[in-house]
Amino acid sequence: MALLRAVLNFVVAGALVGILTVTLVGPKLITWDNTAGNGDGMCMCGIAAGRGADTLITYQMRGVAGGALLGAIAGAVILLQRRKKVASTPAAPPPATPAA
Repeated sequence: MALLRAVLNFVVAGALVGILTVTLVGPKLITWDNTAGNGDGMCMCGIAAGRGADTLITYQMRGVAGGALLGAIAGAVILLQRRKKVASTPAAPPPATPAA
């Protein structure tokens, strides 16, 4: 149960990192994608704004999913390596009892 809880912590952390990354990068990418190649300002702004918002939400959902997946993989690898390291250390011998 503790292993599952730790992996879920990595999943949540990865999802948060993914959403933050996409929220920072997404608007710049959407602006670049919706800018006309010849530089004229003629556009249907209502349609472009709606498409931009829809695209940002789509990017954010993909960022959450990708971050959660990477967090799950990283958490599983790190925790399994830690578990192997703990299991491979030999147990200490029992303390010697003084002769009476």
